[in-house]
Amino acid sequence: MAHLTDMEELLSLIDSKTIREYMREAMNCYMASAYRGCIVLSYIALFDDILAKLEQLGKINGAAKEIFDKASKKKDDQDVFESFLIDQLASKSLITHLDAAFLTTLRTLRNKSAHPSGHQPSPEEARFIFFETISRFLGRPILSTTQLVDEILNRLDNENFFPTSSIVDISTIVNEEVTKLHAQALPQLISKLGARVASTSGKAASNSEYFLIGLARSGGKDVESQIAERIVKEKCDDSRYSRLILSLVSSNAAVVRNLSGATLSRFKQLISDRISSIKDGENETKFAHPTSVLAAILRDIPDEQAILLYKSELEKLFHKSPYSGILLNSLKDRPKTADIYYEIVRAKASSSNWDTANDFSSSIEDLDGKFGPILSEQQSFGIVASIVNAAQWNAFSAMALVRTKFASIPAIFSKAKAFVKNQPAIAEIDLDSILDTKIEFEKFNEKYISEEGQDAGT
Repeated sequence: MAHLTDMEELLSLIDSKTIREYMREAMNCYMASAYRGCIVLSYIALFDDILAKLEQLGKINGAAKEIFDKASKKKDDQDVFESFLIDQLASKSLITHLDAAFLTTLRTLRNKSAHPSGHQPSPEEARFIFFETISRFLGRPILSTTQLVDEILNRLDNENFFPTSSIVDISTIVNEEVTKLHAQALPQLISKLGARVASTSGKAASNSEYFLIGLARSGGKDVESQIAERIVKEKCDDSRYSRLILSLVSSNAAVVRNLSGATLSRFKQLISDRISSIKDGENETKFAHPTSVLAAILRDIPDEQAILLYKSELEKLFHKSPYSGILLNSLKDRPKTADIYYEIVRAKASSSNWDTANDFSSSIEDLDGKFGPILSEQQSFGIVASIVNAAQWNAFSAMALVRTKFASIPAIFSKAKAFVKNQPAIAEIDLDSILDTKIEFEKFNEKYISEEGQDAGT
């Protein structure tokens, strides 16, 4: 027997107060073993709800409006309208064949229950009707499917469908649009949007891409799994979808969380190719930028998994865009990935190539506050020692940092000082491995680290 709490929870899914009260009466009938009343009241509530939702859908869908007008006239004339309504909804693809079959079953049971046919409704019948009525219809938004999907697709040609390219604005608009859809319509919508990205051009293509990005951003397991299946897995070998797939991952990396095999290999290649193609100064906040893609992945999966799956792509990006604020933010609470990053940038800091060393020392001043949280005390000391090494090669930006006793990178320098103080023996070993021109540890500490030392020279 159904539990009262189960039925109460179902009632909370119904938005309409009037319909909810009808179904509460149906529930009370069920609990009082008046199963006939439960079925009849569920039937009345369901068809009233269908008409109400059909009226709303008719405002944007011509087929729905025509069905509503004819069914309403039959109802007002006290004619039987339910079978007409079922047939018309099914023929226009506004409900699925499965839902149409349920409505036909409900109509048959209602007729047997409402008339002296000798049929005695069972508790199982009443419970089935109550639960299916709410879960299939009353607890869902406006009727779906093909017609309403096509209405959305047709409007994507409109210039002002997405007034801005802000992900917040896009998500808000998409959420409003899909509230009119059954969940069962989403697979169809996602497939058709994906097809339009490659088969159309101009505003229709860009709006289709934005719509998919907005869907991904809104999230939910059903949406994520459908995008993963119908866009990522099906299209990952098609270069026409490369930007779209990377943009979807930037929006919500959960769409690639469970990739494996060939699809994972193809996706990794998409990232690698995109890293190779980025140019200096390219906006990292763009959806398909590899920094945004890998930052989203790092936020989505554990540190160890990120290294296992994407180590080569991360290393390639660290070499290509080592001083990205977005990248540094993504490394917080990712110590293993941060270790890989550290080894790469420390080598740049210590480089005998003037351009490489100067680029690091010039960039670190603006990023000190972001480097600080991801570097350990030992790593911070390694950075300071590497800058000194570059200064010994006469890299002018490194020399400037040394002359000012690292005053412009206080977060890193304070950690370096703490490491020298707390673990001098390990610091001495590290120093010996970093410097090309050897300096005794005590002299290095006195000249570059200690507060009592003289201003550093090179």
